[in-house]
Amino acid sequence: MSRMRRVRVLSLMLVLPLAGCLTWSPAGMSAEDLLLQPEPPERVRVVTNEGAELILEMPVIRAGALVATAAPGAVLVRDVRSLEVEKVNIVRTIGLTLPGVIILALVAKRSCRC
Repeated sequence: MSRMRRVRVLSLMLVLPLAGCLTWSPAGMSAEDLLLQPEPPERVRVVTNEGAELILEMPVIRAGALVATAAPGAVLVRDVRSLEVEKVNIVRTIGLTLPGVIILALVAKRSCRC
């Protein structure tokens, strides 16, 4: 295997587990209750009554609207159909990380044999 191909494969194995780390799950509460928690979420995915999806970063409620303070975006609280927050998905993370670790160990073992 060429050196450049090895670098690409290694990069893929290091980046792939990041895709499994986070997933969206229903908040299970109103926007007001969600943001009044001691540690409110940094990102919230909002589905409006019209079906549009928005990801709001650092959301706050101002004048009856859910507003992103870190990036442009806002939606009226009355127009929110569902709220989702990011959660760590341990099973997917382990499922994507473990094979990469095994492959890295096998490659390292093989390359150490001269």
